[in-house]
Amino acid sequence: MNTNILLDSMMTSLMTCTNGGCSFFSHCFWQILAAMCPLAVIAFYLSATAGYSPKERLATAKIACWIAWCVMVVTAIGGQKTLEAIGVAMEAFKIAGGLLLAVIGFGMLRSDGPEGMSSGKEPKEGQPTPKKVSDIAIVPLGVPLMAGPGTLAIVLSNTVTGEGAIDFTFCLIAISVVVFLMYWIFFVTSKGIKWLTPTILKLGFRLSGLFLVAMGVQLVMNGLKETDLMTNLANQDIVNAFDLKNSNH
Repeated sequence: MNTNILLDSMMTSLMTCTNGGCSFFSHCFWQILAAMCPLAVIAFYLSATAGYSPKERLATAKIACWIAWCVMVVTAIGGQKTLEAIGVAMEAFKIAGGLLLAVIGFGMLRSDGPEGMSSGKEPKEGQPTPKKVSDIAIVPLGVPLMAGPGTLAIVLSNTVTGEGAIDFTFCLIAISVVVFLMYWIFFVTSKGIKWLTPTILKLGFRLSGLFLVAMGVQLVMNGLKETDLMTNLANQDIVNAFDLKNSNH
């Protein structure tokens, strides 16, 4: 009897953890993917590798994905300890990261679109061809386009707000899935997609900017909420209103 109760309790706890972990995975996945701005990254990738052979393009994508994955995983594992070592509170990092995301998003909304958008056409006559695959794979494609400050802020925020090793593991899985998805997108787009026109890339660029602004504002609100600043200001307003009412009487 006791064994059956214990097994039922263990199964209930496991199902609760699994459901919560899947929800946290979905939360991390979509936030990291949105912060990475896939369409903006693709637009740069296609234009910057216009003179590359298909093999060189895939090699560039592979290196960039590995670099981005390593940077995000290192941030997830040691980012909080680094902030503690330099005396920066997580709330301050969230506010700073949120402001940065919002600024980047506003810039994307105000701009005409990614520079040099193309659909993988050959470079114009006289245009220099790339010397080495790693010329753009590490910087700027890997860092900061894929693993930029906004993306790292999202990764670190999720690893801190997660509860226990299960959520942390799901966050690492989300990072890996996003990077794998980006490599698959690189692989497909490097073959040349006719419908991936500059207009579609520009539309996706603007929508990504809007999502970044919204995410940035949410991060700032979360940071302010955790510092109790908004609560203190609200309480102060109530006290002032009460004092004003009493003075009128």
